[in-house]
Amino acid sequence: MQGNEVLFDIRNGRAMDLLLNEEVMSVWELVRRRKKPVDVAEVARAVDLEHLFAQRALDDLVEHGLIEPLRVRADRRTPTYRVTCERIAIGLRADDATDRKLWDGLSRRFEEAADRLAKNHLPLEQATDDKRSRMIYSLPVRIAPSEMHELRHRLDELAAFLHMLQERHTGDGGKDDYFCNYRFELQVQPLAESVRPQPVVMARFVDRDAKDGAARVDPLAALSKRERQVAIALVRGRTRNETADELGIKPGSVATLAKRIYRKLGVSSRVELVRCMDRAKAATE
Repeated sequence: MQGNEVLFDIRNGRAMDLLLNEEVMSVWELVRRRKKPVDVAEVARAVDLEHLFAQRALDDLVEHGLIEPLRVRADRRTPTYRVTCERIAIGLRADDATDRKLWDGLSRRFEEAADRLAKNHLPLEQATDDKRSRMIYSLPVRIAPSEMHELRHRLDELAAFLHMLQERHTGDGGKDDYFCNYRFELQVQPLAESVRPQPVVMARFVDRDAKDGAARVDPLAALSKRERQVAIALVRGRTRNETADELGIKPGSVATLAKRIYRKLGVSSRVELVRCMDRAKAATE
């Protein structure tokens, strides 16, 4: 894998619509899980889509920088694809009323999507820790009989541990000791029918920059290793040919990587890229 995470701003409506498209996201999750390049025919078979719809899904994922096409080999007629990241995250500002409103609406839409997939009203699970929230967008899992036996055993151990905690905290220290501070709920339910795999989508709360309200997000975190190298070279004023020579790649590859960098960071020129990097640097100082 080339990178760790792609971070989409919650105000990016096209990206949010993409994340809510169950068919497209099942394609991304399939490519991620395969750990090796796949072509459109394999994708279509695996997630039960017509060839045309599978290709459209791949094109949408490429456009948003979630997968990348590989060069066609001599023994293949069609390109293969691989993911550019292992995780997808949504960035929102906890102190921004507009972002919070968008978040509430998005959460409801994710919940509805999960219900449609599972067909048995599975809840949207959320857990918050230090201004960071993890949102499970529907996480169906394939479990074999032997694995279900092991799962039951581990759940029994977990239940015993929780009961031990209940008995340990008896409230002898004062009133507050009687009050619970965590809610624990776990459901394991068979689905009404088989469903396509879906990814986990993180929601990250980010702070505001005191000067201009920019989110304190490291732009490079959303880029692959090669994209980071190209971005740094561009910010330093390198030309396309100089960057290509420095990294040992073709000038055309530099242009392609630059377009992908601009798309991921929401900029349209080198000047905007420099400003984006400067804002992120100032926010951390």
